[in-house]
Formats: sequence, structure tokens, C-alpha cells
Amino acid sequence: MPTLAAAEASNAAWAPSYVPVAIIAGGTSGVGQGIAEALARQTKGRAHIILIGRNAGAAAKIIASFPKPVDSDGDQDWTHEFVACDANSMASVRRVCAELRSRLKRVNFLVMTAAGPRGNSITYSGETDEGLDDHLSMRYFSRYLYSKELMPLLLSAREQGQHAHLMTVLGAGHDMPIPSSDLGLVEARRTSIKFLQGVVISIAAVKGVLRGVAYNDGLVAWFAAHHPTIAVTHISPGHVRTSGSSMAAGWLLAPLAWLFNFICSFIMISQDESAQYMLHALLDADRGLFIRDNHGDVVSAHVFSPDYTARFVDDSPTARKAGLLNGVPMKGYGGSDATVAALINYTERVLAEFK
Repeated sequence: MPTLAAAEASNAAWAPSYVPVAIIAGGTSGVGQGIAEALARQTKGRAHIILIGRNAGAAAKIIASFPKPVDSDGDQDWTHEFVACDANSMASVRRVCAELRSRLKRVNFLVMTAAGPRGNSITYSGETDEGLDDHLSMRYFSRYLYSKELMPLLLSAREQGQHAHLMTVLGAGHDMPIPSSDLGLVEARRTSIKFLQGVVISIAAVKGVLRGVAYNDGLVAWFAAHHPTIAVTHISPGHVRTSGSSMAAGWLLAPLAWLFNFICSFIMISQDESAQYMLHALLDADRGLFIRDNHGDVVSAHVFSPDYTARFVDDSPTARKAGLLNGVPMKGYGGSDATVAALINYTERVLAEFK
């Protein structure tokens, strides 16, 4: 496990010859904000940093804090900007991606951190205006859509010999299996557990929190195997002190939530400290699939040959064995070739409705 000092030293050694382009979806708060700020400091502001989110006011304050390079020749080769997007709306995500593709020639880093206003709440689950589970919409569907739609820009960066890294920040390393039924949690939303005084635990919310992790394993497996020339990472931020890190519960469970949050205050790390570990993981990879923990350590990794041909549903006896990606054992990875293929097919059918 690298110490904070080791992660910071590793980050400090990174000095690209080009102006990096970074898109951070969820960059207006929490871990995403921390990563954006760390990248801005590391590059001394000489980077094209795009924050995607809903809070323009928060974005303006963050961008104002970035270092602003002084260009002696008068040519400004850096940009810091905010792009508004409601990641609960797949139509909105698709429009934003189309706009970015129309004006950007490459993207070096695509980082996705948005988890929604309810975060890890287990007391409520519903549907978005588009009919998607409101936990999975931001924790998975929007991330899949960003990955697919912006992949050409990552590949362009790689073709120019530059860093090209897709990173999703959620809950890597827990061997969370991808189920074979009720992928959209439609059936789960019909079930809840009622406690005293009407306190309700939503089964769909619990499953949404857990399945978001599993589905992100499937996401990185799919894109890493199909695009072996770039780096693809699922990473866990661990317990981080952010404005959305508190446990949410009904009034009857408030004492339990208070105790939980009190204990977590001693085991959580700061947003800035977490960002250094996340940045270390972002810079410490050339190509391949990476499952990483909250300190940026590699739980498991596999580098495919540049001409690798992905396979997910085949006649091999291992196609349904969890923890194997195209026959390669991956510690901390919960997918199987068959369940990943089913998940992606389901995802494509769902997202086809939002164009």
C-alpha cells in the first residue's frame, strides 16, 4: 500500500509534454472535485479540464481556485470549463457527449464519479423521468453511456501516443456478482421492509447500491477487452469525508445513523487525501484492465495484447464462472463472460430508447 507521501511523489513526477484533456463527470463535488483540483495543481493549471455536473455555482468556485498559467507567448493552450448535464437523464448525457465529440480532438482522462443525491441511501428507491432505477441511472447507466460515446476521443489520444485512461470510481474489489435477472430492479422496487413507526428499507435501494458496484465491474471488463490499447480502471474511493458521505435513514433509525457517521468520522480520509490516491491510480497505468483499492493499489490487472479480440459468450466451460474475464482470473472482479454479455445487451436495449 503506497503511503500518501509516496502517492504524492509519484504524481509529482508526472510531466507530460502535451496539454492533457480531462473530463470529470461528477466533478463539482466529492471525490470528483478532489481529483479535478489535484490534477489542476499537478499541471499548474496547464490542462483542459472539463467538469460535468448540475451545479454551475459550485463549478465556478472550483474553477476559480485552479492555478492559471501565465503564457509568455500570448497563446493560451489551457482551458477550464463547466458543462451542465443531468446524469439522471440519458438523453442529456447523450447530448453532452455529442457536443463534446464535435469540438474535442482527444481526451486523455475520462473520470466518472457521480453517484446521485441519494448516494448510499437505503430508505428510498424510485424511477427517473425516463423510467430507470434512480440508483442505477447515475451509478451505472450514465457511466456506460459516457464510456461508449466518448471512447473515440480516448482512442484518438492513444493514437497520438498520449495517456488514454477511462476510470470509474465506485466500489471496486468486492467480487460482487452480476445477477441474471431483474437487471433494472423493476421487481425489486415492488418490495420493501417496514420497521416500527413506518420506517421503510427499500429492497431496490439496497440492491441498487450493491449492483452499481457489480455493473461497473462489467462495464470496465467490456470496454477493456474491446479496447486493449487504453487503460480502463474500476477503483474504490473508500471512506471519504465529503458532503454526501453521511448515512441517510428515517427518524427512527436516526440514532443508528448518527452512531454510524460518528464512527466513520474516525476511519474516513479527507477529500484531498483520497484525490491523491485516485490521481496516482489515474497516472500509473499505460493500458489494460485494473481493479484498484482506495489507496490506488492494484487488486488485479490484466494487459491484453493490442490486437486482442474480445470474447464474452462462447462454448467454453468457464463462460459462466464469476471472477474470470475471457479466461483470465481477476481478483476482486465479480463478473463472468456470460453475465457481462447479458448486462451489456440489456443496457444497449435500454439506452436505445434515449436518443
